[in-house]
Amino acid sequence: MTLQEITDDIIGANENIYLVYAFNGTGKTRLSVNLKDTLKQEDGSHQGVYFNAYSEDLFTWDNEETMLEIKHSSLNTFHQYMGTELDIQNKLKYYSTKFDFRYNLIQDDDPQKGWKSISFFNPDDEDTNIKISRGEEKIFIWCWFLTLFEVSELVDDQKEYIFIDDPVSSLDDNNIFNTSRLLIDLFKEKIDVTKVVLTTHHAGLFSILSSWLRKGDNAAIFKSENEDGTLKNKFITRILEKNENKYKLKSTKKGSFFYHLMLVENLKEAIASDDIDFQHFVFLRQLLETISSFLGKPRFSYALEKMNISDVSSVTDIINARSHEFYSQKASFLDAPDKQLINEIMTEIDSKFDFA
Repeated sequence: MTLQEITDDIIGANENIYLVYAFNGTGKTRLSVNLKDTLKQEDGSHQGVYFNAYSEDLFTWDNEETMLEIKHSSLNTFHQYMGTELDIQNKLKYYSTKFDFRYNLIQDDDPQKGWKSISFFNPDDEDTNIKISRGEEKIFIWCWFLTLFEVSELVDDQKEYIFIDDPVSSLDDNNIFNTSRLLIDLFKEKIDVTKVVLTTHHAGLFSILSSWLRKGDNAAIFKSENEDGTLKNKFITRILEKNENKYKLKSTKKGSFFYHLMLVENLKEAIASDDIDFQHFVFLRQLLETISSFLGKPRFSYALEKMNISDVSSVTDIINARSHEFYSQKASFLDAPDKQLINEIMTEIDSKFDFA
């Protein structure tokens, strides 16, 4: 499938929630941009609202004044409807943030012009502005957009879709869980009025959301009844894969989503079809990292040490180099020894760990 065919598949789906998992580098952000462009109306207006990597570009630090500036955009009109600081604080509390903040209006006597910046401070010292960490900034911006999605004046005008691309990059496991809770709340609110498309590279987020949609406390909300009385899902879960310039949407099996088993499956399929390329070194490294983490060690080479692999140091260097080439977009093709190395390591993994 082409990227446009994937886009058309998502747009044409009957389900109100479309959840997509994709490896880093597969093209999630390109997909979100293509969805946005495809659904743009002839007059330039949008049928939906969006959160992706480019959304963060709306915010920049003024280090001299220690404020997070908000670039002027079409969203300024809707700032006045986003409520008070408390509306965002109610979402930030899920992340146990320590800071407080205030909005700074563009024009003090005219809220309709929107906000020019945000000042952060410690709760016990409101007069001293502080610069929050990069992680805290990402969490704040995410909660800011979640609050924006609740603005009826915006969403009613662009109510057909909400697109969210990777809201949880670089967050720890606890924050992944809290983000999942906020997303489920969003799904519940929008399930019958707006189509929500979420793409993520985070296996934990995908797994949690898939599980809660299927069998969580609110699972009944995400089902509807067929004419014969049977139930059908109002959501769909898919895995996005890319091989060269071709894309594929794979169905997920019922039950839990096990990231490491998907990596094993992808690697074995590539070996069987002799279709191994640089991305499979990325998959292999992620699989080795998962094994090593389970064994209590932070470095992926530990998993190699537990197998019958000769010259672990050299093999580690090769995996690092090939993974880097994939991410730096300098990859062309793998030679036979590289392909054979992946084959040998997967044979050892099968022999040592026997994944089902």
